[in-house]
Amino acid sequence: MTPSSPRFDESQRLAVLDAYGILDTPPEKAFDDVVHLVSQLLDAPIAAVNLIAQDRQWFKAEVGLGVREMALDDSICKFALLEERRMVVPDMLEDERFRCNPLVARSPGLRFYAGQLLKTRDGIPLGTLCVLDLAPRPEGLTCAQEFALATLAQQIMSQIELRKALADQQTLIAEQAAAQHALRQADRRKDEFLAMLAHELRNPLAPITSAAAILSSFKFDEAMVRRTSAIISRQASHMASLIDDLLDVSRVTRGKVELETAELDLKGVIADAVEQVRPLVERHRHRLDVRLCEDEATVIGDSKRLVQVMTNLLGNAAKYTPDGGRIDLELDADADALSVVIRDNGIGMSQALIDNAFELFSQGTQGLDRSQGGLGIGLALVKSLLQLHGGTVSAESAGPGAGSTFHVTLPRAAVTGAAAAARDERGSGRQAGGAPALRVGIVDDNEDAAVTLTLFLESCGHSVAVALSAGAALDAFPAFGPDVCLLDIGLPDMDGFALARALNALADGRRPTLIAVTGYAQGKDRVAALAAGFDDLLAKPVSLEKLNTVLARVSADAERVHAS
Repeated sequence: MTPSSPRFDESQRLAVLDAYGILDTPPEKAFDDVVHLVSQLLDAPIAAVNLIAQDRQWFKAEVGLGVREMALDDSICKFALLEERRMVVPDMLEDERFRCNPLVARSPGLRFYAGQLLKTRDGIPLGTLCVLDLAPRPEGLTCAQEFALATLAQQIMSQIELRKALADQQTLIAEQAAAQHALRQADRRKDEFLAMLAHELRNPLAPITSAAAILSSFKFDEAMVRRTSAIISRQASHMASLIDDLLDVSRVTRGKVELETAELDLKGVIADAVEQVRPLVERHRHRLDVRLCEDEATVIGDSKRLVQVMTNLLGNAAKYTPDGGRIDLELDADADALSVVIRDNGIGMSQALIDNAFELFSQGTQGLDRSQGGLGIGLALVKSLLQLHGGTVSAESAGPGAGSTFHVTLPRAAVTGAAAAARDERGSGRQAGGAPALRVGIVDDNEDAAVTLTLFLESCGHSVAVALSAGAALDAFPAFGPDVCLLDIGLPDMDGFALARALNALADGRRPTLIAVTGYAQGKDRVAALAAGFDDLLAKPVSLEKLNTVLARVSADAERVHAS
């Protein structure tokens, strides 16, 4: 800024000046009054509050200048910033720094200058309170004039600090108001969510209760049994899905989501998701068009969670598109990323809904019938799960009635043998079949749960022994010789962990496969089960498809042992 070296960092000084927010503000009486007063006390025709900006000097208040700013090249005050407190120049024509300055050498012909620094509490100079005269003053300033100039400069700086404090306070008040508004909105969403949750959980309970009453109170044929059982199964599955969503959102908010990552072909993930949503798509008579790139589409991720992401987005497209609509899914790949675009011609989204779509408990406007259902947490889970995979999701829509488009990106991984083998196995359509029947022991103090599992297992050709307590299991199972034991954890006489250890101790050379069946199925629960001697853990309510997969694996292992 000057030929001399300043005692401060200029970029820091300019940042501090900007932080005060005073540049280019309208005139204020508090500053104008001080300038008029200093002009009178020092008998000077020109006085100004002069702030030195990046390429100009700007006057917050002035007398005798008639302008609000000047070029920094013509500035006299910029030299004052190099002084400790004050700069006084009795005759600028005799000072080599100023004699060639156009304001001195030509009109208006300035001769005398006195400027008191305006410094922050940290000693950063912002500018000066200065007075100028057209006549030289060889004697400089008197003691009284120096005192007046210094005192009024302090008043100016106090006004600047007060101004900033008031602005900061207003900003804080605005932030507090925004935070209070956000809290009120969050509280409102919480109340709406709890009311909606009660509605969503009661909905499947009604048909389950009615179906149970039908089964226990009427004479009926086999077709009615199948129809009623299907209702119970479908509604129980819906309730289980709601509970899984609630558990997922709890894990997300507490940062407890655990991924079981592996090398995956994203095309297979999409295929699994399409199969899951196909019944919904067909029920609404939608046309679903899936276009996959020819390149490898390998990612490192959790297959279950990525299927959940794609199923959620496809399910939303199906739910929020009127019957007979169109849904397109496109998978593209570039060098570093995979891109999935899901587009529908459904009800569309307003900008306000897009802005909040990925927040917890956010849903579009729904009537009292809540025909679309759901807990309003699906897109929040999608966003969180993709972030855990290093991916992103965004939404766009031209507005209500114009359809919606969701964009998903995931980091692309180099393909290796594991993904290729998984792809080949999936393409071959191989299935386990012809495996031998098993002897299955069930221990559960909930008799209804034990009976329903028994009916399923016996329908699959397995032999089943049921015990309603740990003690009964220890008495009956040695003679039964189970290949597999399904053990509830929350038993009244002995918990499932202790029972597992006891059954392992009783095994006479042939240990059964032990599977924990529990409502507690987080990562830590699985670790505890494995430590207690279990081979696997299934969450309640037990997915019969998953149970069948586990039993098929046990049967296959047994067959290999027998063959060897």
